[in-house]
Amino acid sequence: YVYYPNAYSNSRLIRFVVMARAFRLGRLLMIVPGFEMLGSITAEILPATVGVILLLFFLMYGFAALGTILYGGLITRDPANPLAAKLLGNDFSDNDYWANNFNDMMSGMNVLFNLLVVNNWTNCEIGFEAVTGHKWVRFFFLSFHVVGVVFINNLLIAFIVNAYFQQLEVIKGRNNEDVVPGEAVITGEKALFNASEITGTKTGATGGYYARLRAIHADVEIDEREGLRRLFTQQSSTGSSKGPDDVVIASNGM
Repeated sequence: YVYYPNAYSNSRLIRFVVMARAFRLGRLLMIVPGFEMLGSITAEILPATVGVILLLFFLMYGFAALGTILYGGLITRDPANPLAAKLLGNDFSDNDYWANNFNDMMSGMNVLFNLLVVNNWTNCEIGFEAVTGHKWVRFFFLSFHVVGVVFINNLLIAFIVNAYFQQLEVIKGRNNEDVVPGEAVITGEKALFNASEITGTKTGATGGYYARLRAIHADVEIDEREGLRRLFTQQSSTGSSKGPDDVVIASNGM
């Protein structure tokens, strides 16, 4: 990259472009087998985590709005404001935590994110305690720690870890070929079958087809191979095949 000094040049833009080169490491997710599996699992479990992530976001948004109402404008470095002197000489000012405030919603979300990752939140609380002059502010920070960190954040982590290992077993099983005698051959996420007869029912169709399953709702986890196995082994009272719940079938001819 070449930087030409002139009235319109901005050296920060060059820095951002150079920093973007780090994203080239993302190619490792497609080259290294271990990273490829990790990237594949991550992409497949993310839709199932949307509900929990939204719950956490709305909790943080609510606490940020409440913090803006209760403590908005209290954290300041304005020497003309007497509150600024109260912040000097404690852990809050010594650690330069001035950006951790509830003066606006974005700053409030920043404070709550620090609390969420348990990043010296006690030092942050000291500043609010200094400007308010009482210790009741501790209940605000403690309540978010209990609800946001102990319960919801740990629930999110446990959900992701559990979904990761479940999906890992599913992906490992996709490499094996599963044969439903006289019906279909299941490979990976799809099943190859003869459309002329399905689970004992004459269809009048001819040729080979692929059958795949997908969840109707993005946050529903399904085992595609088990669903396909059930599809070609179960029969309804009329003799026609009956698919698994919460799935639709997408087929295309060979």
